[in-house]
Amino acid sequence: METLEVIARPRFEKAHLAWLTDIRSRRAGSRGPPYFTLVFPGAQMTPAAFSEQVRKSAAGVQRIRFRLRSAMVVHEHTVGRYHVFLIPDEGFGAILKLHDALHVGPIEAALRAETPYLPHITVATTSDYAAARKLAHALNLGDLDIAGHIDALEVERRDGEVIRKVADIPLAKAGWLG
Repeated sequence: METLEVIARPRFEKAHLAWLTDIRSRRAGSRGPPYFTLVFPGAQMTPAAFSEQVRKSAAGVQRIRFRLRSAMVVHEHTVGRYHVFLIPDEGFGAILKLHDALHVGPIEAALRAETPYLPHITVATTSDYAAARKLAHALNLGDLDIAGHIDALEVERRDGEVIRKVADIPLAKAGWLG
């Protein structure tokens, strides 16, 4: 079954990107660079109509700067697994507002009423709460401080394990030099 999603692939310093990519690969089984999911599957639209709605909703939204400084364990009840999320303390509100701005019109059907949206990058997934807690605790005791910025959104179409990019949607530059 094909689904449509919106993600943001932030830009990071080279060393931070390498660390995030490595920990996600080893601990979460995630391939590729880290990202924020902004719209989950659920909107029944054509890829072109979906992309156009995202483009309209994101028009005027400025690029977002953020800092990841905290790790948090979140239980995903539907699959009985625990995730370790890196949460932005700076930029949290801007990412949350972008998420809300995207969920208008037919895309509103993609909202998950049972789970509030929490901007995050997943760095680990496990069925063992103690292991997830231990990792989150270690990250929080360390000097976790990863700066990044979101310059664009990607619309993706998923069909099982196959993911295809449908559209790139740049965010607005801020000010004269933004």
